[in-house]
Amino acid sequence: MRIGVRVTPDEISAVGVHEDGHFARARRSPHGDLTSAVADALRSLRSDQDEPVSSVVFDVSRALVRDADAGVVSVLIEPRAPREPRRHLWSSEHIPVDVAHVGGGHNALGHELVPLDEQALRRLAEHIAPGAHLVVSAAGSPVNAEHERRAAEVLRSAAAVGSITESSAFYSDSLLVREFTAILNAVMLARAEQLAASLEDAVAQGAGEEVRAFVATNEGGCTPLSRLPITPVHSMRADVAGEMLGGAAVAGRTSGRIIVARRGAVRIGEFVDGLPSVVSRTSLPGGISLASSFARVVPLTDLLLSGSAEPPVTVLVEGAERELAEFGLAPAIGTDEDLVAVGAAVAPASYWHNRVARVVSAEDIDRALADGEAIARANLVAWGAHPSGVRITEARVLATTYGEAQMIRARVRGVAETQVASLPAARALEESRA
Repeated sequence: MRIGVRVTPDEISAVGVHEDGHFARARRSPHGDLTSAVADALRSLRSDQDEPVSSVVFDVSRALVRDADAGVVSVLIEPRAPREPRRHLWSSEHIPVDVAHVGGGHNALGHELVPLDEQALRRLAEHIAPGAHLVVSAAGSPVNAEHERRAAEVLRSAAAVGSITESSAFYSDSLLVREFTAILNAVMLARAEQLAASLEDAVAQGAGEEVRAFVATNEGGCTPLSRLPITPVHSMRADVAGEMLGGAAVAGRTSGRIIVARRGAVRIGEFVDGLPSVVSRTSLPGGISLASSFARVVPLTDLLLSGSAEPPVTVLVEGAERELAEFGLAPAIGTDEDLVAVGAAVAPASYWHNRVARVVSAEDIDRALADGEAIARANLVAWGAHPSGVRITEARVLATTYGEAQMIRARVRGVAETQVASLPAARALEESRA
Protein backbone atom coordinates (compact mmCIF):
# COMPACT_ATOMS: atom_id res chain seq x y z
CA MET A 1 0.00 0.00 0.00
CA ARG A 2 1.20 3.46 -0.92
CA ILE A 3 -0.16 6.33 1.13
CA GLY A 4 -0.64 9.88 -0.09
CA VAL A 5 -1.10 12.67 2.44
CA ARG A 6 -2.26 16.19 1.67
CA VAL A 7 -1.05 18.57 4.36
CA THR A 8 -2.82 21.92 4.79
CA PRO A 9 -3.10 24.33 7.72
CA ASP A 10 -6.64 23.07 8.37
CA GLU A 11 -6.62 19.37 7.52
CA ILE A 12 -4.56 16.22 7.14
CA SER A 13 -6.11 14.13 4.38
CA ALA A 14 -4.57 10.69 3.85
CA VAL A 15 -5.46 8.09 1.23
CA GLY A 16 -4.09 4.56 1.06
CA VAL A 17 -4.02 2.99 -2.40
CA HIS A 18 -3.78 -0.80 -2.47
CA GLU A 19 -2.44 -3.01 -5.22
CA ASP A 20 -5.98 -4.07 -6.18
CA GLY A 21 -7.10 -0.45 -6.61
CA HIS A 22 -8.95 -0.22 -3.31
CA PHE A 23 -8.89 3.18 -1.55
CA ALA A 24 -8.83 3.73 2.19
CA ARG A 25 -8.87 7.19 3.74
CA ALA A 26 -8.35 8.99 7.01
CA ARG A 27 -8.66 12.64 7.98
CA ARG A 28 -7.38 14.50 10.98
CA SER A 29 -7.08 18.07 12.23
CA PRO A 30 -3.48 19.31 12.49
CA HIS A 31 -4.20 21.94 15.12
CA GLY A 32 -1.75 21.70 17.99
CA ASP A 33 0.63 19.00 16.84
CA LEU A 34 1.23 18.26 13.15
CA THR A 35 3.40 15.23 13.84
CA SER A 36 0.79 13.54 16.04
CA ALA A 37 -2.05 14.26 13.60
CA VAL A 38 -0.19 12.79 10.62
CA ALA A 39 1.07 9.81 12.61
CA ASP A 40 -2.46 9.07 13.82
CA ALA A 41 -3.82 9.17 10.26
CA LEU A 42 -1.08 6.80 9.09
CA ARG A 43 -1.74 4.40 11.97
CA SER A 44 -5.44 4.40 11.11
CA LEU A 45 -4.78 3.40 7.50
CA ARG A 46 -2.21 0.79 8.46
CA SER A 47 -4.38 -0.85 11.13
CA ASP A 48 -7.38 -1.17 8.81
CA GLN A 49 -5.49 -3.37 6.34
CA ASP A 50 -3.01 -6.21 6.50
CA GLU A 51 -1.08 -4.94 3.48
CA PRO A 52 2.27 -3.38 4.47
CA VAL A 53 2.98 0.28 3.75
CA SER A 54 5.59 0.66 1.02
CA SER A 55 5.94 4.45 1.08
CA VAL A 56 4.27 7.69 2.11
CA VAL A 57 4.13 10.66 -0.27
CA PHE A 58 3.23 14.11 1.07
CA ASP A 59 1.71 17.01 -0.82
CA VAL A 60 2.72 20.18 1.04
CA SER A 61 1.69 22.79 -1.55
CA ARG A 62 -0.61 24.62 0.84
CA ALA A 63 1.63 24.13 3.87
CA LEU A 64 4.68 25.86 2.40
CA VAL A 65 4.77 29.52 3.40
CA ARG A 66 7.32 32.24 2.92
CA ASP A 67 9.30 33.66 5.80
CA ALA A 68 8.18 37.29 5.82
CA ASP A 69 11.14 38.28 7.99
CA ALA A 70 13.81 36.57 5.90
CA GLY A 71 16.64 38.87 4.91
CA VAL A 72 17.74 38.05 1.36
CA VAL A 73 20.84 39.28 -0.43
CA SER A 74 21.14 38.58 -4.15
CA VAL A 75 24.73 38.50 -5.39
CA LEU A 76 24.92 38.90 -9.17
CA ILE A 77 28.24 37.92 -10.73
CA GLU A 78 28.71 39.58 -14.12
CA PRO A 79 31.52 41.19 -16.13
CA ARG A 80 30.04 44.59 -15.30
CA ALA A 81 27.01 46.02 -13.54
CA PRO A 82 24.07 46.92 -15.84
CA ARG A 83 23.86 50.54 -16.93
CA GLU A 84 20.12 50.63 -16.35
CA PRO A 85 18.38 49.16 -13.29
CA ARG A 86 17.00 45.70 -13.95
CA ARG A 87 13.37 44.72 -13.52
CA HIS A 88 13.90 41.84 -11.14
CA LEU A 89 11.11 39.26 -11.06
CA TRP A 90 11.02 39.12 -7.29
CA SER A 91 9.91 42.76 -7.03
CA SER A 92 6.38 41.91 -8.22
CA GLU A 93 6.17 39.24 -5.51
CA HIS A 94 6.93 41.87 -2.84
CA ILE A 95 9.99 40.01 -1.56
CA PRO A 96 12.48 42.42 0.04
CA VAL A 97 15.90 41.78 -1.48
CA ASP A 98 19.22 43.62 -1.34
CA VAL A 99 21.21 43.37 -4.58
CA ALA A 100 25.00 43.39 -4.91
CA HIS A 101 27.08 43.18 -8.09
CA VAL A 102 30.45 41.46 -8.23
CA GLY A 103 32.78 41.10 -11.18
CA GLY A 104 33.05 37.67 -12.80
CA GLY A 105 31.13 35.33 -15.08
CA HIS A 106 31.57 33.01 -18.06
CA ASN A 107 30.50 33.14 -21.68
CA ALA A 108 28.24 30.76 -23.61
CA LEU A 109 31.09 28.30 -24.12
CA GLY A 110 31.99 28.22 -20.43
CA HIS A 111 35.12 30.35 -20.81
CA GLU A 112 35.88 32.88 -18.09
CA LEU A 113 35.06 36.44 -19.15
CA VAL A 114 36.69 38.18 -16.21
CA PRO A 115 38.19 36.74 -13.00
CA LEU A 116 35.94 36.48 -9.98
CA ASP A 117 36.45 39.51 -7.72
CA GLU A 118 37.00 37.74 -4.41
CA GLN A 119 38.08 40.93 -2.66
CA ALA A 120 34.69 42.47 -3.48
CA LEU A 121 32.99 39.39 -2.02
CA ARG A 122 34.92 39.75 1.24
CA ARG A 123 34.02 43.44 1.46
CA LEU A 124 30.39 42.53 0.84
CA ALA A 125 30.49 39.92 3.62
CA GLU A 126 31.31 42.63 6.17
CA HIS A 127 27.88 44.21 5.59
CA ILE A 128 25.75 41.06 5.53
CA ALA A 129 23.49 40.69 8.56
CA PRO A 130 23.83 37.46 10.55
CA GLY A 131 21.33 34.82 9.44
CA ALA A 132 20.73 36.37 6.02
CA HIS A 133 19.86 34.15 3.07
CA LEU A 134 22.27 34.63 0.17
CA VAL A 135 21.50 33.85 -3.46
CA VAL A 136 24.47 33.71 -5.82
CA SER A 137 23.80 34.02 -9.57
CA ALA A 138 26.58 34.13 -12.15
CA ALA A 139 26.53 34.84 -15.86
CA GLY A 140 27.10 31.64 -17.80
CA SER A 141 26.55 29.35 -14.81
CA PRO A 142 24.39 26.81 -16.73
CA VAL A 143 27.57 26.02 -18.69
CA ASN A 144 30.18 26.67 -16.00
CA ALA A 145 29.12 27.23 -12.39
CA GLU A 146 32.65 27.62 -11.01
CA HIS A 147 32.22 31.29 -10.04
CA GLU A 148 28.99 30.55 -8.18
CA ARG A 149 30.64 27.72 -6.25
CA ARG A 150 33.71 29.79 -5.40
CA ALA A 151 31.64 32.82 -4.38
CA ALA A 152 29.53 30.64 -2.09
CA GLU A 153 32.70 29.30 -0.44
CA VAL A 154 34.10 32.79 0.13
CA LEU A 155 30.86 34.18 1.55
CA ARG A 156 30.25 31.16 3.75
CA SER A 157 33.69 31.50 5.32
CA ALA A 158 33.43 35.27 5.80
CA ALA A 159 29.83 35.78 7.00
CA ALA A 160 27.44 34.09 9.45
CA VAL A 161 24.71 33.40 6.90
CA GLY A 162 21.48 31.46 7.26
CA SER A 163 21.82 29.79 3.88
CA ILE A 164 23.54 30.17 0.53
CA THR A 165 21.80 29.09 -2.67
CA GLU A 166 23.57 28.83 -6.00
CA SER A 167 21.00 29.66 -8.67
CA SER A 168 22.57 27.22 -11.14
CA ALA A 169 20.78 24.53 -9.10
CA PHE A 170 17.67 25.64 -11.02
CA TYR A 171 17.95 25.30 -14.77
CA SER A 172 17.02 28.24 -16.98
CA ASP A 173 18.69 30.15 -19.80
CA SER A 174 17.65 33.38 -18.06
CA LEU A 175 19.80 34.79 -15.27
CA LEU A 176 16.82 36.63 -13.77
CA VAL A 177 14.61 33.53 -13.81
CA ARG A 178 17.32 31.53 -12.03
CA GLU A 179 17.78 34.35 -9.52
CA PHE A 180 14.05 34.63 -8.82
CA THR A 181 13.64 30.88 -8.41
CA ALA A 182 16.54 30.72 -5.97
CA ILE A 183 15.18 33.68 -3.98
CA LEU A 184 11.70 32.18 -3.75
CA ASN A 185 13.29 28.92 -2.67
CA ALA A 186 15.35 30.72 0.00
CA VAL A 187 12.37 32.39 1.68
CA MET A 188 10.63 29.00 2.06
CA LEU A 189 13.60 27.14 3.54
CA ALA A 190 12.73 27.71 7.20
CA ARG A 191 9.18 26.39 6.91
CA ALA A 192 10.29 23.55 4.65
CA GLU A 193 12.83 22.39 7.21
CA GLN A 194 10.23 22.39 9.98
CA LEU A 195 7.76 20.50 7.80
CA ALA A 196 10.27 17.87 6.76
CA ALA A 197 11.33 17.19 10.34
CA SER A 198 7.74 16.88 11.55
CA LEU A 199 6.68 14.63 8.68
CA GLU A 200 9.72 12.37 8.99
CA ASP A 201 8.88 11.84 12.67
CA ALA A 202 5.23 11.20 11.78
CA VAL A 203 6.15 8.48 9.28
CA ALA A 204 8.44 6.78 11.79
CA GLN A 205 5.72 6.86 14.46
CA GLY A 206 2.70 6.06 12.30
CA ALA A 207 4.00 3.81 9.53
CA GLY A 208 7.36 2.51 10.71
CA GLU A 209 10.97 3.63 10.57
CA GLU A 210 11.62 1.42 7.53
CA VAL A 211 8.95 3.14 5.40
CA ARG A 212 10.25 5.55 2.78
CA ALA A 213 8.92 9.13 2.82
CA PHE A 214 8.62 11.32 -0.27
CA VAL A 215 7.30 14.76 -1.19
CA ALA A 216 5.23 15.45 -4.31
CA THR A 217 6.72 17.74 -6.96
CA ASN A 218 5.28 20.24 -9.42
CA GLU A 219 5.48 18.01 -12.49
CA GLY A 220 3.57 15.04 -11.11
CA GLY A 221 6.39 13.05 -9.54
CA CYS A 222 7.95 12.85 -6.10
CA THR A 223 11.39 13.01 -4.51
CA PRO A 224 12.67 11.91 -1.08
CA LEU A 225 11.29 14.01 1.75
CA SER A 226 14.88 14.86 2.67
CA ARG A 227 14.97 17.04 -0.47
CA LEU A 228 12.17 19.31 0.80
CA PRO A 229 14.43 21.49 3.04
CA ILE A 230 16.79 21.93 0.08
CA THR A 231 14.47 22.70 -2.86
CA PRO A 232 10.97 23.46 -1.54
CA VAL A 233 10.25 25.52 -4.66
CA HIS A 234 9.84 22.27 -6.63
CA SER A 235 6.88 21.31 -4.41
CA MET A 236 5.09 24.64 -4.02
CA ARG A 237 2.47 23.89 -6.73
CA ALA A 238 2.45 20.11 -6.70
CA ASP A 239 -1.27 19.95 -5.93
CA VAL A 240 -2.19 20.95 -9.50
CA ALA A 241 -0.40 17.94 -10.97
CA GLY A 242 -1.46 15.77 -8.05
CA GLU A 243 -5.14 16.46 -8.64
CA MET A 244 -4.73 15.39 -12.28
CA LEU A 245 -2.87 12.23 -11.27
CA GLY A 246 -5.65 11.44 -8.82
CA GLY A 247 -8.29 11.99 -11.50
CA ALA A 248 -6.47 9.70 -13.92
CA ALA A 249 -6.10 7.06 -11.19
CA VAL A 250 -9.79 7.12 -10.33
CA ALA A 251 -10.67 6.95 -14.03
CA GLY A 252 -8.22 4.12 -14.67
CA ARG A 253 -6.58 6.04 -17.51
CA THR A 254 -2.88 6.20 -18.34
CA SER A 255 -3.07 8.06 -21.66
CA GLY A 256 -5.22 10.73 -23.25
CA ARG A 257 -6.82 13.90 -21.99
CA ILE A 258 -8.31 14.13 -18.51
CA ILE A 259 -10.70 16.80 -17.23
CA VAL A 260 -11.07 17.28 -13.48
CA ALA A 261 -13.91 19.46 -12.21
CA ARG A 262 -13.94 20.60 -8.61
CA ARG A 263 -15.45 23.57 -6.83
CA GLY A 264 -13.95 26.72 -8.27
CA ALA A 265 -11.98 25.16 -11.12
CA VAL A 266 -12.25 22.92 -14.17
CA ARG A 267 -8.85 21.89 -15.55
CA ILE A 268 -7.60 19.72 -18.37
CA GLY A 269 -4.32 17.84 -18.76
CA GLU A 270 -2.89 15.24 -21.11
CA PHE A 271 -1.31 11.96 -20.03
CA VAL A 272 1.26 9.90 -21.88
CA ASP A 273 2.28 6.50 -20.53
CA GLY A 274 0.81 7.22 -17.12
CA LEU A 275 2.43 10.64 -16.67
CA PRO A 276 1.10 14.15 -17.29
CA SER A 277 2.84 16.05 -20.06
CA VAL A 278 5.38 18.53 -18.71
CA VAL A 279 6.68 22.00 -19.48
CA SER A 280 10.19 22.88 -18.33
CA ARG A 281 9.25 26.26 -16.88
CA THR A 282 6.43 27.12 -14.51
CA SER A 283 4.39 30.30 -14.90
CA LEU A 284 3.07 31.63 -11.61
CA PRO A 285 -0.44 33.13 -11.51
CA GLY A 286 0.98 36.56 -12.33
CA GLY A 287 2.77 35.22 -15.39
CA ILE A 288 6.25 35.22 -13.83
CA SER A 289 8.48 32.35 -14.93
CA LEU A 290 9.91 29.89 -12.44
CA ALA A 291 12.73 27.45 -13.21
CA SER A 292 10.85 24.32 -12.19
CA SER A 293 9.30 21.63 -14.37
CA PHE A 294 5.53 21.71 -14.17
CA ALA A 295 2.69 19.50 -15.37
CA ARG A 296 0.92 21.00 -18.38
CA VAL A 297 -2.45 21.53 -16.68
CA VAL A 298 -4.58 24.48 -17.78
CA PRO A 299 -8.09 25.83 -17.15
CA LEU A 300 -10.62 24.25 -19.50
CA THR A 301 -11.96 26.36 -22.38
CA ASP A 302 -14.39 25.59 -25.20
CA LEU A 303 -11.47 25.74 -27.63
CA LEU A 304 -9.59 23.02 -25.74
CA LEU A 305 -12.63 20.74 -25.97
CA SER A 306 -12.37 20.68 -29.76
CA GLY A 307 -9.67 19.46 -32.10
CA SER A 308 -9.15 15.94 -30.76
CA ALA A 309 -10.53 12.74 -32.23
CA GLU A 310 -10.63 11.08 -28.82
CA PRO A 311 -12.90 12.80 -26.28
CA PRO A 312 -11.42 13.51 -22.85
CA VAL A 313 -12.44 11.59 -19.76
CA THR A 314 -14.21 13.82 -17.26
CA VAL A 315 -13.90 13.30 -13.51
CA LEU A 316 -16.36 15.22 -11.33
CA VAL A 317 -15.47 15.89 -7.72
CA GLU A 318 -18.58 16.04 -5.57
CA GLY A 319 -19.91 19.60 -5.36
CA ALA A 320 -18.61 20.86 -8.73
CA GLU A 321 -21.71 20.06 -10.79
CA ARG A 322 -22.37 23.71 -11.59
CA GLU A 323 -18.82 24.37 -12.81
CA LEU A 324 -18.95 21.39 -15.17
CA ALA A 325 -22.44 22.20 -16.46
CA GLU A 326 -21.13 25.46 -17.93
CA PHE A 327 -19.27 23.41 -20.54
CA GLY A 328 -22.19 21.11 -21.30
CA LEU A 329 -20.22 18.05 -20.19
CA ALA A 330 -21.47 14.92 -18.49
CA PRO A 331 -19.00 13.32 -16.10
CA ALA A 332 -17.70 9.85 -16.85
CA ILE A 333 -16.92 9.34 -13.18
CA GLY A 334 -18.04 11.04 -10.01
CA THR A 335 -16.00 10.83 -6.84
CA ASP A 336 -15.72 12.21 -3.35
CA GLU A 337 -12.09 11.16 -2.98
CA ASP A 338 -9.39 13.71 -2.20
CA LEU A 339 -7.75 13.61 -5.62
CA VAL A 340 -4.65 15.48 -4.47
CA ALA A 341 -3.97 12.81 -1.83
CA VAL A 342 -4.72 10.03 -4.33
CA GLY A 343 -2.36 11.68 -6.82
CA ALA A 344 0.39 11.87 -4.21
CA ALA A 345 -0.05 8.19 -3.43
CA VAL A 346 0.39 7.09 -7.06
CA ALA A 347 3.05 9.65 -8.05
CA PRO A 348 6.25 7.97 -9.28
CA ALA A 349 9.67 8.83 -7.94
CA SER A 350 11.03 11.27 -10.52
CA TYR A 351 14.53 12.56 -11.27
CA TRP A 352 15.41 15.29 -13.80
CA HIS A 353 18.86 15.78 -15.29
CA ASN A 354 19.61 19.03 -17.13
CA ARG A 355 23.05 19.76 -18.52
CA VAL A 356 24.46 22.18 -21.06
CA ALA A 357 27.25 20.59 -23.08
CA ARG A 358 29.41 21.33 -26.08
CA VAL A 359 29.04 18.81 -28.92
CA VAL A 360 30.79 18.51 -32.28
CA SER A 361 29.38 15.19 -33.47
CA ALA A 362 26.46 12.80 -33.15
CA GLU A 363 28.60 10.67 -30.84
CA ASP A 364 28.91 13.61 -28.44
CA ILE A 365 25.13 13.98 -28.36
CA ASP A 366 24.64 10.27 -27.70
CA ARG A 367 27.24 10.43 -24.94
CA ALA A 368 25.55 13.41 -23.26
CA LEU A 369 22.19 11.61 -23.27
CA ALA A 370 23.72 8.34 -22.07
CA ASP A 371 25.44 10.16 -19.20
CA GLY A 372 22.14 11.79 -18.26
CA GLU A 373 20.32 8.46 -18.28
CA ALA A 374 23.01 6.87 -16.11
CA ILE A 375 22.79 9.72 -13.59
CA ALA A 376 18.99 9.51 -13.47
CA ARG A 377 19.04 5.74 -12.95
CA ALA A 378 21.71 5.96 -10.25
CA ASN A 379 19.79 8.57 -8.28
CA LEU A 380 16.50 6.68 -8.44
CA VAL A 381 18.17 3.49 -7.26
CA ALA A 382 19.79 5.47 -4.44
CA TRP A 383 16.29 6.58 -3.43
CA GLY A 384 15.26 2.95 -3.01
CA ALA A 385 13.94 1.99 -6.46
CA HIS A 386 14.73 -1.43 -7.87
CA PRO A 387 17.01 -1.08 -10.92
CA SER A 388 14.59 -3.05 -13.11
CA GLY A 389 11.76 -0.71 -12.11
CA VAL A 390 13.48 2.43 -13.42
CA ARG A 391 12.50 3.72 -16.84
CA ILE A 392 13.59 6.74 -18.85
CA THR A 393 10.52 8.66 -19.98
CA GLU A 394 12.32 11.54 -21.66
CA ALA A 395 15.78 11.92 -23.19
CA ARG A 396 16.13 14.78 -25.60
CA VAL A 397 18.51 17.40 -26.89
CA LEU A 398 17.38 21.03 -26.95
CA ALA A 399 18.99 24.11 -28.41
CA THR A 400 20.19 26.80 -26.02
CA THR A 401 19.44 30.49 -26.40
CA TYR A 402 23.08 31.52 -26.33
CA GLY A 403 23.56 31.60 -30.11
CA GLU A 404 26.32 28.97 -30.07
CA ALA A 405 25.58 26.17 -32.53
CA GLN A 406 27.75 23.65 -30.67
CA MET A 407 26.09 24.20 -27.28
CA ILE A 408 23.13 21.95 -26.52
CA ARG A 409 21.00 21.17 -23.50
CA ALA A 410 20.51 17.51 -22.62
CA ARG A 411 17.30 16.92 -20.68
CA VAL A 412 16.60 13.49 -19.24
CA ARG A 413 13.84 12.30 -16.93
CA GLY A 414 13.82 8.99 -15.12
CA VAL A 415 10.94 7.59 -13.08
CA ALA A 416 10.72 4.61 -10.78
CA GLU A 417 7.89 2.13 -11.02
CA THR A 418 5.68 1.97 -7.95
CA GLN A 419 3.72 -0.89 -6.46
CA VAL A 420 0.55 0.76 -7.73
CA ALA A 421 1.40 1.02 -11.42
CA SER A 422 -2.21 1.34 -12.53
CA LEU A 423 -5.69 1.18 -11.08
CA PRO A 424 -8.40 -0.98 -12.69
CA ALA A 425 -11.11 1.34 -13.97
CA ALA A 426 -13.99 -0.79 -12.72
CA ARG A 427 -12.57 -1.07 -9.20
CA ALA A 428 -11.72 2.63 -9.06
CA LEU A 429 -15.22 3.53 -10.23
CA GLU A 430 -16.77 1.19 -7.68
CA GLU A 431 -14.75 2.68 -4.84
CA SER A 432 -15.43 6.27 -5.90
CA ARG A 433 -19.17 5.66 -5.71
CA ALA A 434 -19.11 3.73 -2.44
